[in-house]
Amino acid sequence: MTRPETDIALERRAILGGLGAGLALALGTSANAAEPGADPAVEAEKEKIVTDFCKAWAKRDADALTAYLADDVEYHMFEGRPPINGLAEFSGQLKPFMASMREIDWEILRSTVMGDVVLNERIDHFLRPDGSQAPDNHFHVVGVFLVREGKIKYWKDYNMSGSL
Repeated sequence: MTRPETDIALERRAILGGLGAGLALALGTSANAAEPGADPAVEAEKEKIVTDFCKAWAKRDADALTAYLADDVEYHMFEGRPPINGLAEFSGQLKPFMASMREIDWEILRSTVMGDVVLNERIDHFLRPDGSQAPDNHFHVVGVFLVREGKIKYWKDYNMSGSL
């Protein structure tokens, strides 16, 4: 017997919420920041930073993306890969990749904010140049971002395997 879609959506939301809350505790976000009484305007600004960052990938300019990142950013591209640390390493690793793409488009499906933690569910589209032997890629992910002092300090994407 299959479960109704609403039950699955609620279960997914609970899992993602727990993931974000656990990350917030692990990274030292104050318990007060994750409480329902957090300032909605501050949380909206943090969500905007992450949304603008995701949209900026369309420019395919790694240096421009660093404006959204803390100097000591830690980025985990995907599970099992060592983190990228700092702005220089971010630009150095992402420039060649971005240059190899014809188009990058990140489709944000939904976002939520809990204090300093922003979660977003996205489909990341990476389109190769015409005539490329390599295929286009589309990844359904959940991004976990820690935003402090107006910058993304920590970012990790989790693959939603089997969802596309």
